[in-house]
Amino acid sequence: MKQALLLLVAASFAFAQWGGGGGGGKTIRDYKKVSVSGRDVYVYAPSGLAENSPLLLSLHGANQDPDYQQSNTHWETVADTAGFVVAYPKGGEGYSAWDISGDQDTKWISAVIDQLVKDYKLNPKRVYLSGFSMGGMFSYHAISKIADKIAAIAPCSGTNVYGASKAQRPMPIFHPHGTKDDVLNYSQVDGFLKNYRDQFKCPSQAEVKENYPNSENSATLYSWGPCDNGVYIKHLKLEGRMHSPSHADVSDIWNFVKGYDVDGPIGAAPASSSSVESSASEPTSSASVGRSSSSRVRSSGSFSRSSSSGVVVSSSDSHWSLSSSTTALPEDPTLLKVSVFTSSDNYIVVANAQGKSITVFNSLGHVVRTTRGFGAQQKVYTGAKGMYIVKVGSRTFKTSL
Repeated sequence: MKQALLLLVAASFAFAQWGGGGGGGKTIRDYKKVSVSGRDVYVYAPSGLAENSPLLLSLHGANQDPDYQQSNTHWETVADTAGFVVAYPKGGEGYSAWDISGDQDTKWISAVIDQLVKDYKLNPKRVYLSGFSMGGMFSYHAISKIADKIAAIAPCSGTNVYGASKAQRPMPIFHPHGTKDDVLNYSQVDGFLKNYRDQFKCPSQAEVKENYPNSENSATLYSWGPCDNGVYIKHLKLEGRMHSPSHADVSDIWNFVKGYDVDGPIGAAPASSSSVESSASEPTSSASVGRSSSSRVRSSGSFSRSSSSGVVVSSSDSHWSLSSSTTALPEDPTLLKVSVFTSSDNYIVVANAQGKSITVFNSLGHVVRTTRGFGAQQKVYTGAKGMYIVKVGSRTFKTSL
């Protein structure tokens, strides 16, 4: 593994010439240099910065430095208009590397966050971590150590050579990566991200946006979500890009991470105190719910499929429709005691479902959680604003977050 890291360091140095460059008129000398535990951090705060603003940390690659990272990303151009503080920390000694297996640098970054939040009166719940190459690897490592300090991450060309970490909680991830990256090969990306998709119980199929706008490369955006806690994992595939940080990606990164704080998606709907089980006498514009799945919805040029849950998925418009002519009583009389509601902390809660199968569907018809009932009440899911279908045994409920 040490040999792999040395190769990464050498390659990062060799490919420094391919940096994206440009994008802003400021240099690292326009930033304020501060010291945290004897190590340098370069900080940019826009004029007129409001209290409780966000913080974004941008980490350089191995054998690089804040100057190189800033000159290629120019985060200040986004910070000026969006109103947040951006900081470029300096890696450790030797090869200017990051500790991507232990806790030396996660402890230091935690101290950096604490100091900058205090000095600039920032919002401690809106701290975002991005990084290039080994800085991206560190971003992934950090969510296994200090996830309580980080709202979202955006690792650029930074699949970790130690493999995917075990995240402390579901974490929003935005991962740009070039197809011609011959330092951290593009072929690693999907398998690496799948580990996190599995951890966070994301949908198996991605939403794909081809011809995604990028000022440097032809791009495709892959999105998986909502996953547990309403997070998304997104991958920006950049055709032909080699191993380099770039200003071309920073606006997309910001537009993604700004939607989260450490508690999940910002601006989620207030929790409801109750939910309603659908019946034939209770129509809704998007669904009617029951046990029967005998009727199907089909739109031109698309296919539909039904499942034992009564969910019918239309591939053409990416939304589900539920259909039933009657709401029959469950065969199992113990299911009559089951209830579904939302809690004050924005969770879907199922009561009296001991031993029963529980499946939660989101508004796209994707299964976002499967579990089995235990105890008098249990929290089964929290996520993005919207309507959800909860199937408990043969009963189906409608609720919203």
